[in-house]
Amino acid sequence: MTHTLLKLMPILLLCAFAWGKEEVLQVSAKNFQSDMKKGITELNGEVVVTKGGDTLWADKVIIETDKKNRPQKYTAIGNVRFHTKMPDKEMKGKAKKAIYDVAKDEYQLIDNAMIEEIGKQNTIKGNVIVFNPQTQEASIKGSNQKPGVITFIIEDKKQDQ
Repeated sequence: MTHTLLKLMPILLLCAFAWGKEEVLQVSAKNFQSDMKKGITELNGEVVVTKGGDTLWADKVIIETDKKNRPQKYTAIGNVRFHTKMPDKEMKGKAKKAIYDVAKDEYQLIDNAMIEEIGKQNTIKGNVIVFNPQTQEASIKGSNQKPGVITFIIEDKKQDQ
């Protein structure tokens, strides 16, 4: 048991370093595998990653690191879903694949992607959704079979007065 824990320690430390030090990070999966020389850690089978009020679910998560074991890219594959709490709203979403580029602080949701603001009818749907929380820039691409769609509620100014 101790030997197994020692093998998993670099994976868990990598995840904790990647997600920050201030909040508790919990990672669960059926299988954990890490190749520190290649800088690749794979989590397979019913993967759940939770930090603070944020949760990611996927069939598989791949974490790519640089030579100093700093995370560079996260890729979640298969039945990807997430829930996140922001200061002024909660969001949930899904896609078949999601990529987070650490250097760019950019998220890509790929293939049947959807983001929804909880408690409102605000949604974004597309084949590919790319967004950057820092710059608050986003782009949506549809496919030949299905266009990108944005649905939102316009609040009536009369109600504010």
